Amino acid sequence: MAQSLIRGLNVLFLFSSDRPALPVKDIASGIGVPLPTAYRLVKVLVERGLLERNAATANYRLGVKFLEFGAIVLRQLDLETLARPFVKKLAFASGETAQFTLHRGDYGVCVVVEESRSTLRVAPEPGRTLPLHAGASVQAILAFLPDSDQARILAGPLERFTPRTLTNALALERRLRTIRRQSYAVSRSEAYPGSLGLAAPVFDSTSRVVGSLAISGPAARMISKRKAMAESVLTLAREFSTALGWHAPAAGRRGVGGHA
Repeated sequence: MAQSLIRGLNVLFLFSSDRPALPVKDIASGIGVPLPTAYRLVKVLVERGLLERNAATANYRLGVKFLEFGAIVLRQLDLETLARPFVKKLAFASGETAQFTLHRGDYGVCVVVEESRSTLRVAPEPGRTLPLHAGASVQAILAFLPDSDQARILAGPLERFTPRTLTNALALERRLRTIRRQSYAVSRSEAYPGSLGLAAPVFDSTSRVVGSLAISGPAARMISKRKAMAESVLTLAREFSTALGWHAPAAGRRGVGGHA
């Protein structure tokens, strides 16, 4: 019984993002068993929902049961704790204040902040809540939400926080298209006067946007290093997403999260 369990687990461990589907002969050779034994193991795993067969190719792939397991794991994840090392790394790389903003309904909540050591800095306090239209950290979330959620937000009302806050639905819609195209958001003085912010979305294993990583600082200092910081925030947001089980969508799909 124990040997069969170990063999079954070894079958599952053969699958990866590089090898999402396998024929039975590769499964047999991969775990070092005769072909009839591999067929028996695969049959049991299919019955349990752990594998499924592609009728067109006769190859096997991981089954829908893993989606249930993934959902259970995600519900237990402490995103604040997981975000902290990425926020610290982003703050160190940029020299500016970095934050992780968590998506909650129609708002973003700043849950992790690593302040810049500069005397002149922008430092949103943990717990600060902003509606999803007001600034880069939340726009990076809004841009990758389902179309129905975006339409509800765009329908307003759109609260004004500074004279530069985007409160025009058409202007905000254009901004969201830009964010999806370049995979990160940029805003200037839209939530905090005199600031410039850059943010990139963070996705979970189902490609659902769960929050954003962002850098913010005085606009006069940020402008000269905007390109380098955009690369940093995008790279670290993708690393964080990968740590949550996200996989980059196939070429040609819209946005880094596969938003449609």
